[in-house]
Amino acid sequence: MVNLRPLPSLIQFTQLFTAISKLKRLEPHSTIISLFRKIELLGISHDMHSLGVLSNCYCHLGRLDFAFSLLAKRLKLGYPLDCVIFNTLINGYVHCDKLPQAAHLFNKIVKLGFQPGLIVYSTIVKGLCRIGDNASALTLLKKMQSGCHFKPDIVLYSTIIDSLCKDRLLQEALDLFSSMKTEGIKPDVVTYTSLVRGLYNSGCGDDALRMLTEMLESNITPTVETYNMLVDMFCKDGCVDQAQSIIKHMIERGVPPNIITYNALLDGYCLRGQMEDAENLLDLMTKNGCEPNLLFEEMLAAGATPNVVTYASLLDGLCKSALLDEAVKLLEEMEDNGVKPDVVIYNILIDNLCEAGQLEDAAKFFSDLVAKGLQPTVKTYNIMVKGFCKKGLMSDIAQVLKIMEEDGCPPDDRTYNTILRGYILNNDLSNALYYRDVMVGKEFKADADTFSLFVGLLSSNNLSESNKDLLKKFLF
Repeated sequence: MVNLRPLPSLIQFTQLFTAISKLKRLEPHSTIISLFRKIELLGISHDMHSLGVLSNCYCHLGRLDFAFSLLAKRLKLGYPLDCVIFNTLINGYVHCDKLPQAAHLFNKIVKLGFQPGLIVYSTIVKGLCRIGDNASALTLLKKMQSGCHFKPDIVLYSTIIDSLCKDRLLQEALDLFSSMKTEGIKPDVVTYTSLVRGLYNSGCGDDALRMLTEMLESNITPTVETYNMLVDMFCKDGCVDQAQSIIKHMIERGVPPNIITYNALLDGYCLRGQMEDAENLLDLMTKNGCEPNLLFEEMLAAGATPNVVTYASLLDGLCKSALLDEAVKLLEEMEDNGVKPDVVIYNILIDNLCEAGQLEDAAKFFSDLVAKGLQPTVKTYNIMVKGFCKKGLMSDIAQVLKIMEEDGCPPDDRTYNTILRGYILNNDLSNALYYRDVMVGKEFKADADTFSLFVGLLSSNNLSESNKDLLKKFLF
């Protein structure tokens, strides 16, 4: 394009850069900034839209200072400020986990007379849900319901319902679901899937099945993920016949089973000792083009070859004897012998590396776990949180919570207790108070160790009066 004569217009360049910015997996924002600089050197000036794309790139790179500097350039070129550019900046704060700054900017533009649209509200609600602050998200929703010229949409409701379900606040999620329908907003497949998952994870099988029935009666086709949750739930309860009915129904609805569906059913057969049915299922999988994965290879392995349980026992013994180098070598040997480590293996190794203060090595194995397609559990994340707190790296905690929420593995009471102790031990009572409020909002309680730490600090002579006042808020 830059070699064409005459040069293409700014509009054409901006259209190209906008398309590139949507390739999020390639993290193209630095590239786009560089390309903008190149066309500026060719004498092409910015307009309102190109400045918006450039601001968005800086926000994604965490350079909010550069993004804000473009406001002056925008005004200098004679373009007025509007809600679109403010939404970009608010989204930038949310992307960088700076929700207090996002809320401050939101309140500021309202005072300036701007009327934020649904996108702005949705951006902040999404950020609040990402860190698990459901109480604030619900408060903002109520504000929208009562004081805005527009109403919340299905995406916003589904975002909050999903967050509540992940935190197992099922009654609150179901109440909001009912409220949404009363407002005349029809649930979609995302809303139903979140509720089915929430009920499924809480062991409410009958309620999950009723939710699926309501979904079907509303002519909404469930995803394979929705069906798989129910198949897995029934199989774990030993109700293989019901699981088979679900699979039959999903096939009739045009949703083909995948490897996860078959895995769940195979587990169900094995739990009931129906090995002939399990073998027949393996044959059926092959006929349907769904080859068994390594899980199946381990299960079908014969002879005295060590399996993952054997290696886990050996690894745990080495770690408890502080022989971490030998433990790492054992992991490599395990993989060389064709035995695939599971998340339990990684949890053992990561935990002991964190305890030994080797946080970088622990983080490396955490990355390996994800790279190999294993799903970290809440225990895995709690181990890493404990490691960060032990090293005093409290600034990374918000990012860890964000990743947990995005991975569908929300923080539990142990996560928040660990964070509280970390902030207290790092003498940051203000953040400790914030996360204490979030924890209470999720109906979690401080454990004995956390409470004991608070009491001990309160009686300390090294604590300032202002910090003592803050600390009393935890206890009273």
